[in-house]
Amino acid sequence: MIYWNKYEGHLPKIMGKRNKVDNNIYTFDIETTSYLILNNKQLPTNEYLKLTKKEQEECEFRSTMYIWQFGINNKVYYGRTYEELFQFMNRIEYYCTDKKKIVFVHNLSWEFQFLRNIFHFKNVVARKSHKVMKCEIEEFNFEFRCSLYMTNLALEKLPKVYGLDVEKKTGDLDYFKIRHSNTELTEEELKYCENDCLVVYKYILKELEKYETVKNIPLTSTGHVRRELRDKIMLDFKYKYKTKKAINTDGHIYNLMLQAFAGGYTHANWIYTDEIIKNVTSYDFTSSYPYCMVAFDNFPMSKFKKCYVKSEKDLWDNLCYILVVRFKNIKCKYYNNFISLNKCRNLKGSRVDNGRIISADELEITLTEIDFKFFLKAYECEYEIIESYYARKGYLPKQYIEFTLEKYIKKTQYKNVDGKEIEYNLEKQLFNSLYGMSVTNNIKDIVIFDNITGWEEIPLSNDEILNELEKEEKKGFLSFSWGIYVTSIARNNLLENVLKLDEYTIYCDTDSCKLKEGYNKKVIEDYNKEVMKRLQKASKDLEIDINKFMPKDIKGKKHPLGLFENETIEGKNFTYDEFITQGAKKYAVKINDEIKITVAGVPKKRC
Repeated sequence: MIYWNKYEGHLPKIMGKRNKVDNNIYTFDIETTSYLILNNKQLPTNEYLKLTKKEQEECEFRSTMYIWQFGINNKVYYGRTYEELFQFMNRIEYYCTDKKKIVFVHNLSWEFQFLRNIFHFKNVVARKSHKVMKCEIEEFNFEFRCSLYMTNLALEKLPKVYGLDVEKKTGDLDYFKIRHSNTELTEEELKYCENDCLVVYKYILKELEKYETVKNIPLTSTGHVRRELRDKIMLDFKYKYKTKKAINTDGHIYNLMLQAFAGGYTHANWIYTDEIIKNVTSYDFTSSYPYCMVAFDNFPMSKFKKCYVKSEKDLWDNLCYILVVRFKNIKCKYYNNFISLNKCRNLKGSRVDNGRIISADELEITLTEIDFKFFLKAYECEYEIIESYYARKGYLPKQYIEFTLEKYIKKTQYKNVDGKEIEYNLEKQLFNSLYGMSVTNNIKDIVIFDNITGWEEIPLSNDEILNELEKEEKKGFLSFSWGIYVTSIARNNLLENVLKLDEYTIYCDTDSCKLKEGYNKKVIEDYNKEVMKRLQKASKDLEIDINKFMPKDIKGKKHPLGLFENETIEGKNFTYDEFITQGAKKYAVKINDEIKITVAGVPKKRC
C-alpha cells in the first residue's frame, strides 16, 4: 500500500453524455477495533464473557477506526486518521472536480456508521434504516455504492465466483487486538487491508466487461437477472398484457398479500432437540423455487376479487384464493408444528414450539388456499373464513418460464466442467437470483437519513401505495402475487412429505429435510414420480421441449428440476455420522470425524 501523501494525481476517464462519471474504479474500506470500557479501563471484547453479570451491565462497547484504505484502480492508498482521509479526497477532487466519482465499498452500511460523523451525506438510498445501498457526500463529488448488495456474496467468496486473480487475506488480522491510529502495523496486516480493496477492484473490473461504465452496474444482485429479463420482454406486448392482468392495484388486497407471504419452513422436531442422532440422511430439493415457477399452474393470473367462501368445500380447483381465517381450538396432530407464531394475530391461549403453534384457543391468520388446505390436514380445529378473494389460476407466462429454464440449462451445462468453473458460478448466481427477483417488493416505506437527526422510516400513505401499484401495473414486468405463491407451493411440497415422515423427520430448512434411520423411502420415491409427471405435463401444456426441464450435464446425466434427492459429497450419497439440533438454524453434524456447526448469525469459520 501507498501512504496517502505520496499520491500525485491520476487521469480521469470520463464516460457518458449527460450524466458524466469518472470510469476509474474507486474502492474504499476501513478497519476498526472494538473494545470495552469498564471503570475507566480499556478491555478487549473477548474479555466480556469473563465479567460478572453486574460488570457486563456496567461496561460500554466502543469502536474506532485505525486505518482507511482508498483504492484508485490497482493502487491502494492508506491513512490513519479522518483528517488524512479528508485531505486525500480533496487531492483527488483537484484532478476531477466536476465529474462524479463512484466508490465501491463492501458492506457500505458498516462504513457509513463511522463516516456519518465526518462527512455530510445526501441522496442516501436505503432499503431500511442503516441498510445503505448508495449515498453521496456533500463536501465532495463522490458517490458511494455497496458491492455487498450488488453481489450478495461475502468478500472472501468473490474471487471464487468471479474468477479473480486476487484473494481476501484471512488470519493475518487479530480482531481482538486493540489498535488506534498510532499503532504500528506489520507488513502482513497492511497487506490484509490492501487486499480488501483489491478484491473489490478486480470484481468491478470483471463487471465492466459487461456493463462498460461503473454507473451501469446494477445496485443489487437480483438487478443483473432483472435487467436481462427486462431487455428480453421490453417489446413483448403479449407478456406485458398477461402480466398486467395479474398485478393487483387494490390497497387492501396488497396488504393482505403482504400478510400471506411467508418464507421457507425452518424448524426442528421437538422430540429430537438436544439429542445426538446417529446415521442421519439429508435430502434436498433440486432447485425448489425455480421448479415451482416452471412446473406448476397454481399461480394467480388475474387480479384478486372479493368472494364469499365459507368453508374448504367452497374452494374451486381452478382458482387461487387469499383467505383471512379465524381458527378456534386448534391443535397440531403431528410431532412437527407448522403455523408461524409471527404470522398470527389476536392470539389467545397458545402453546408454542420454537416459534411454531402447537395449539391455541384462538388465532387469526392470512393464508393462500394452499397453506389453508395444508393446515386443515395438520391441525384439528374449528375455523371461520372472515374474508376471501379469488383469482384465476394458471401457469406463469411462457416467456418467463423459458427464461428460467434457459438459466437452468446453462448452469447444468457448466457444472463440473474443467475450465468452466467461473461460467458455472456466474450462471448459478443468476439462476439463484430468479426467486429473489420474483419476490422483490418495490413498494416500501420511505427511508430518510438526516445528518443531524439520523434515520427515519415514513410509511407510505394509502394514496401513495395505490400510485405505486398503478406504476407497477403499467410496467407489466412481474406480479408480486407470484412470489407469494412460489414460497407457498414450495412449502407445501416439503411439508406434505413431512406429514408422511413425521416421526422420522428431525430437522427441515426451506428445501431440505434431515431424516432418522427407518424412514419409508417409498415416500421419497413416490414424490419424485409425481415430479416427473408434473414436468411432463408442463412440457405438454406449454409446448416446451421436455429436455429443457431436465438438461444433461457434461457426462450426459439428466438433471430434472424439483427432485427430492439424497445430499451428496463429491457426487456420492452420504449420511451424517451424527446430528444434533437445538432449534431452527442451530445444528451440528459429524462426518468422518469432522464436526461442522451452523448457528444463525455466526460465521461458519468461527463455529
